[in-house]
Amino acid sequence: MKIRLESLDIFRGITICFMIIVNTPGDWSIAFDALEHAKWHGFTPTDLVFPSFVFITGVSTWFSFKNFNHTLTKTAFVKIWKRAAILFLLGVALYAFPFYNRPLSTWRIMGVLERIALCYGIGATLGLLLSQKQIIGLCIALLLGYWGILVGFGDLTLQGNAVLKFDTWLFGASHLYHGEGPAFDPEGVLSTLPSLVTYFIGLLVGAFLEKNNDKRLIINQLSIAGILLIIGGLLWHFAFPINKKLWTSSYVLFAGGLSTLIFTLCYYVVDVLGSKNWGNFFKVFGTNAILAYLISEVLILILIEFVRFNEAKDIVLNGHQMAFRYGFALWFGENDFASLLFALAYMFICWLIVYAFYRNKIFLKI
Repeated sequence: MKIRLESLDIFRGITICFMIIVNTPGDWSIAFDALEHAKWHGFTPTDLVFPSFVFITGVSTWFSFKNFNHTLTKTAFVKIWKRAAILFLLGVALYAFPFYNRPLSTWRIMGVLERIALCYGIGATLGLLLSQKQIIGLCIALLLGYWGILVGFGDLTLQGNAVLKFDTWLFGASHLYHGEGPAFDPEGVLSTLPSLVTYFIGLLVGAFLEKNNDKRLIINQLSIAGILLIIGGLLWHFAFPINKKLWTSSYVLFAGGLSTLIFTLCYYVVDVLGSKNWGNFFKVFGTNAILAYLISEVLILILIEFVRFNEAKDIVLNGHQMAFRYGFALWFGENDFASLLFALAYMFICWLIVYAFYRNKIFLKI
C-alpha cells in the first residue's frame, strides 16, 4: 500500500500555488523581481518552483516502489513508462493547444510535464535497478559529466551553450521555446541529465523517511543534508554558476538543498508537531497536482485565445488583458502590485475549480 505524507501533499500544494502566481501575472512585463526567473546566472524564489516539483516526484516515487516490491519487473516497467508517456504527451498537447493555429512544424517538444515524465521514467527505472550507493555514484557522475559537457562543447552564454546546440541539432530551432526571444529550451533534452539528480535527491529523501521511525533523527539528518547541499551549490557557483535555465550542477545542489529544507520544515510542522489545519488550503492542490496544473494552464490559454474585447478602433484585447486592465489596473494602476493581485485572484479561481473535484473525491491519476 502506498504511504501518503500530509506534509508532502502540503509542500506540493504550496509549490503549485506559487507556480500559478508566477506563471500568470496581470501583465508579464510587470512583476516583482522575486516573481520572475533570474535572467541568466543567479537565483530568485521563482527558480525554486520547478526543481521542487521534480524533488517531490522523487520523494513520492520511493513510496510507490512498495507496489512493485522494490523490484523492476516487466509489470513495473510497463506501468512506469506508460505513466511517463502519458505525462509527456500531455505536455506536448498543452503547448500545442488550441491546435488550430499551431502548425505541427512549430510544436514545442520539451517542456515542464515532459521533463517530469523523463525524470520519472528514467529515475524510477534506475531507482528499482540500483542500490542507494550506486544512485549516489550516478548523481556525482551526472553532475561532473554535465559540467564537463557545458564547458567543453560551448560556453555559458544564452546563444553559445551546449544545451542549445544539442537541442537544436535534435529537434530544430522551430521546436524549441521562443518565449524570451531567441530559440532556447530551458527544459531541453541535454539539461534533463542534471535534473535527474534533482529527482534522485527526492528519491533518497523518500528512502530515508521510510527506513527511519525516529522523527527527531529525520529532522536533524535532513536539515544537515539540505544545508550541505546548499553550501556545495554556493561553492560550485564560483566555477559553474547557478543557472536555472541551464539547470547547472551548482543549481541542482542549491535548489535541491532548499527543497530538502522546506520539505523538512513541512514535515516537522505537520507530521511531528501535528499542526495540519493551516495546510488544508494547500492540500486541495497538493492531492490533485496534475489536474491543478492543467487547469491553470488551459484556463489562461482560453482567455488569451478565445476571448476578445474591442477596446477601441483597431485595438483588440484578449480576455487576460481585459480582466487585468478593467479589473485590477483600473483600481490600482498598471503596476507590479496590481499584477500580483491578478495572479492571486487567478490562483484562487483555479483553487475553487480544483476544490470542486476535491470535495467530490475526484482525483486525476495517471
